[in-house]
Order: sequence, then C-alpha cells, then structure tokens
Amino acid sequence: MNVEMIEEHDDGSATFTFELNWEERNILLNLGIITAIKNGIEEGAKYVGDTSLGNPECGTSDSVHGEGEQPRESEQP
Repeated sequence: MNVEMIEEHDDGSATFTFELNWEERNILLNLGIITAIKNGIEEGAKYVGDTSLGNPECGTSDSVHGEGEQPRESEQP
C-alpha cells in the first residue's frame, strides 16, 4: 500500500491518493462494508431498542412502528 498526500487545504482537510493491490483493496472494501452495517445496527437500535437476537419482540409488527402504528402499503398503479 502506498499513501501519498497530494494537497493540504486551508480548512485543514487534505487530498490523498491510495495505491492498493487487489488483496488490500478487498480487505479495505470488506472493512468498510462491515463497519457500515455495524453503524447501521447501532443507529437502528436508537429507534427499535434491543436489537439482539435474543429479543423475542424485535421484528414483530409493533417493534419498529410503535403501538398501533403499522407501515402503509405503497400505492403502486
């Protein structure tokens, strides 16, 4: 892997280039996808509550939308 800073900007950010072989690229891509999924689960837990597989209420009709609220069917022609 080769990382090169191309330009440092006035706001403190910078532009970099990354040279990766296929193995490094795949590892970085997999890490990014796994991190995004984990962050999505953590964000979803703020709205659903307990997202563990041991929670019998997780995934039931009211666990996401609240008591008495159900998702609406999409209006397709």
